[in-house]
Amino acid sequence: MTDQRTLKETTDVNNHQLTSTIYNKSKEVHHSPYLPPETLGEIFSFFADDDVKSLHSCLLVNKTWCESAAFILWKRPFDISSIMASSELVTVYFLFFSEETKKSLLTSVPNGLSHLSSDRPALNYLSYLRYVDFKKVYKAVRMWLRTKTLLKPFCLELKREQIALANKFVTELGKIFTTGNVRLDKLSLDIRYFEYNPKDDEDDCLSWPCYSGAYSALSELREFLCGGQFIKNRILLTMTEICKDIEILSIHESAETSPEILAKFIKVQRRLIKFTLTNWSSEILEILSSLRKQARTLKYIELIRCTFSKNEDYTKLFHGLAECRNLQTLKFEQCQHLSTKLMKPLAEANFEKLQTFIIDTEAVPDPPTTEIKTIIQNSRESLINIGLNVNLSLYIDIMETIATFCPNLLILSVTIERDSEMQQLIKLFRSCTNLLELKIPKKWRLFEVNKSLIELGTALPSTLKRIELDGLKFSHETWEEFLDMCPGSIDHFVFNCFSNSMFVKTVEKYGKKNSKMIKNEEILDQSWLPVQITVDLTLLNNKI
Repeated sequence: MTDQRTLKETTDVNNHQLTSTIYNKSKEVHHSPYLPPETLGEIFSFFADDDVKSLHSCLLVNKTWCESAAFILWKRPFDISSIMASSELVTVYFLFFSEETKKSLLTSVPNGLSHLSSDRPALNYLSYLRYVDFKKVYKAVRMWLRTKTLLKPFCLELKREQIALANKFVTELGKIFTTGNVRLDKLSLDIRYFEYNPKDDEDDCLSWPCYSGAYSALSELREFLCGGQFIKNRILLTMTEICKDIEILSIHESAETSPEILAKFIKVQRRLIKFTLTNWSSEILEILSSLRKQARTLKYIELIRCTFSKNEDYTKLFHGLAECRNLQTLKFEQCQHLSTKLMKPLAEANFEKLQTFIIDTEAVPDPPTTEIKTIIQNSRESLINIGLNVNLSLYIDIMETIATFCPNLLILSVTIERDSEMQQLIKLFRSCTNLLELKIPKKWRLFEVNKSLIELGTALPSTLKRIELDGLKFSHETWEEFLDMCPGSIDHFVFNCFSNSMFVKTVEKYGKKNSKMIKNEEILDQSWLPVQITVDLTLLNNKI
């Protein structure tokens, strides 16, 4: 194992080694036509986000090409690298630590770092950094430490040592990522669904924006995500003083975070465009009222699993949101206590630019039936994406409202639990003839359909590309007849299979009939299939 490890260390060429070598050699190359860095940056931006191979080829041309390509490779290196490649980035950024920090960490992992040069790289990769995700950095550090301690027998004590070291490294990385000449555009401090438990006496991700010198690194921040079961007051207070131009803000889990502090952070922003709030169970009135300050710029609002307390003043809750006249997306997903009184201000608002309207809520004594229909009517044909995960029996003529006021509808998600509702959906397609996606999600139970599903197949528009029938249950014979009636334009299916591979074989038959093949072919070889199946089709001549 020692020989294998030595061979790996001597033959592994990471991004840092490759870029540094090419940069030094490219100083002597002048054969390619000159293009200014601004033009090269525009050209390289058309590469796919994960097309590392093409960008590495660009490094070989000359110094200017090398610097331009290096900027793209290193502006979000933990995003475009595999977990193993990301772990090697830790070695590169270690070279930017202070000499005192290096010496301290070298004593912690002597075998893993003793062979490293203490010289800084030829290129200042830190100056290229634009996006940092705490979770990905932490995972990279943990993987890096595992590779450096492979020779040690694994035990709980070793795991504890690795976790303690990981916390130290992440702390030091946070210091160099949020200070100095770094200028971040996006910062994610999201530790949801993630094993991260620093000790009380250790710095953690909450300290990243709070280090001395963070102002220069974060003052131009445009996107900020913060999530996890921890109180976010300290970080929000600090960033309120630093960040004034956040455009995309996502806050997940209230965890006793002060609504007043979050509201203050929202108010100081000068051009907030998108705001997402998830799992907020504390008071929310002040937060939603603060959106009034962002009425000119706000285009996207998403509230997920938020509880609107009955103790708050319902008449004022959505007044701030109602003033956001430029809103293009409005989503309420799995929110509680959405009632007529609560939604009334939104029904009276003028959302002429609204393109996406999603509402997913549980039953309440006074459901906002009239208010939801009014919001759809007031959109004045701008709505192209509607999601109604509600009890349609309470919204008698909602489908007719959509057919009348939304002729440009492209995406529809609607819960179907009765045959009468399926008939309403079928009638809808007489008016909405440009639909691209149809989703019938599961709400409370699967609705068993047979004849009406076949009728739906005959009514579907020829423009349809994706269909998801997660909320429906049907026989294989019905499925076969349905696909015979469907337009040949569909490329994506989601349906309940009930461990019968014949359902997938029927999709394969549909594909052949329309000169397509199953893209995810491995699904054909499964002897056992889960309840929900996703099948993608592609044109026969596009097989890769």
